[in-house]
Amino acid sequence: MGTEPIEGDALGAALLAQLEEGGDAGRHIVERDDGCVSSDSATLYFLDPADWFAVEASVLSRASGRVLDIGAGAGRFAIELQNRGHDVVALDVDAGCLEVCSRVGVHNTFLGDVLDLADTEPEPFDTFLLMGHNIGLLGGPEHAPRLLGALRDMARPGARVIGSGREFAETSDPLNLSYHQLNRERGRPPGQLRLRVRWGNLASPWFDYWFIAIDELRTLAAASGWELVDVVTEDGGHYLAELVLVAGG
Repeated sequence: MGTEPIEGDALGAALLAQLEEGGDAGRHIVERDDGCVSSDSATLYFLDPADWFAVEASVLSRASGRVLDIGAGAGRFAIELQNRGHDVVALDVDAGCLEVCSRVGVHNTFLGDVLDLADTEPEPFDTFLLMGHNIGLLGGPEHAPRLLGALRDMARPGARVIGSGREFAETSDPLNLSYHQLNRERGRPPGQLRLRVRWGNLASPWFDYWFIAIDELRTLAAASGWELVDVVTEDGGHYLAELVLVAGG
């Protein structure tokens, strides 16, 4: 008889294992709600800047002032910007991830999501990061305006959102194309994924992750007080997007 995994901090546990043991100790499973699974290496969360995607590397020159790193993971972006003199807060919903951030030297962390942080009325930020494809954390059409609105409420004038994402349409995989069609049939955007992370006997709660098209992002941003001012694309549909807070937005 099979048993269900224990709901818990699967990604945090994987990243802690990777930090402590090295090798491929943190390899974990990403499960989609159609039953499709992939095996992902945790080494990606610990890459040095020289090994980042080309579209990611420019964040080091684009970021300014006080920075909020959303979905910080192992803190690879947070620690680099902190070392360059920025006041950085690493935010994540996984306690294990923030323990890793602290161990690699990130000074300031926040356990929770963007809405939780906004409720504390923090000191305003100049830059918000959604790196490592974390534009996906916009979640979907219902959640995205709430998240972008919360960022707007925590922003200084002229603040920027800098994030990397992926165009959902850039695939020829039959499983992905089938999933896109399933989403259309149930009234969801084609690139809106329903996922959970599994490691050992742990499974994270299910969450939405949105591979949003650039034109969709432009429209969504404009409706939430932000303007898409720059996009840099890379092979495979990867892109870096920069949004700027509209005056009076």
